[in-house]
Amino acid sequence: MLLESIFIVRGGFWGEEYDFKLLFAIVAIFICIIDWKLKDRKDYFWVLLIGFIFWSSVELLLQIIGVRDMPNRYLFGMEIPMWLSIPFQGLSEGVLVSIMSLFIADFYIDKETRKFSLITFAIVVVLITLVMFSHGIYTPNVGGDVPSRREVFPIWELLIIVFIAPSIYWLYTAEKEVRRRGIYMFIIMFILGCIWYLVYWLSGQRWVEIGTKNPNGTYSNLRRAPPMLELMVILYNASVELALIYLPFLAIPYLLGLIKQKSDYP
Repeated sequence: MLLESIFIVRGGFWGEEYDFKLLFAIVAIFICIIDWKLKDRKDYFWVLLIGFIFWSSVELLLQIIGVRDMPNRYLFGMEIPMWLSIPFQGLSEGVLVSIMSLFIADFYIDKETRKFSLITFAIVVVLITLVMFSHGIYTPNVGGDVPSRREVFPIWELLIIVFIAPSIYWLYTAEKEVRRRGIYMFIIMFILGCIWYLVYWLSGQRWVEIGTKNPNGTYSNLRRAPPMLELMVILYNASVELALIYLPFLAIPYLLGLIKQKSDYP
């Protein structure tokens, strides 16, 4: 087992059907428009743009070098090419979580709208659950053909240190109000990430395998990981591969001066 790898696996509809990903992309853009009209600012559009460029690039790299295997991609029942699926993944899997978390955080910071933020959070959790269970509960196809399988701890994971460096610098140098905005966004992303991955896991569409990836791209001795290891991977995904990596979507616009440092949040 010491020479084997740990793989995170996507099964069910979410890994290959892009209908909901398109819907999530539309929701992300809609939230940006709402904030723009309510607050007369473009903060969310900058987060969307940076997040879209960043996460689309990550997904493209993962699939080109073979870290993430996604053989099938369907939109409204029609197979779509990778060049079309990548933008959907960038907007839905990367941008929406950060946009939604920032939206909830901004309303939570303001005591007058805090109740609305809690209601929004509850609605999001319910919708996540409904979406992930919309096709029922799947039986994990352990070791079989699946929409996506990737290593949890590949060598490139060390680049996360580079990815999160702007966020750490920004949090250290930002004004108190702005720093609080970033911290609240991080906390909400982490909580939503835990809920998302847990529901994903409970619906039988996400699980963890242990085994070996051969030089020719095939796999050997794949088997289901123990539940405790799966839960640890969920926590790692939510904290590191989601909350920490997505925080630069807000930090970079601030560092580039696209969002003003002086915040009007209480």
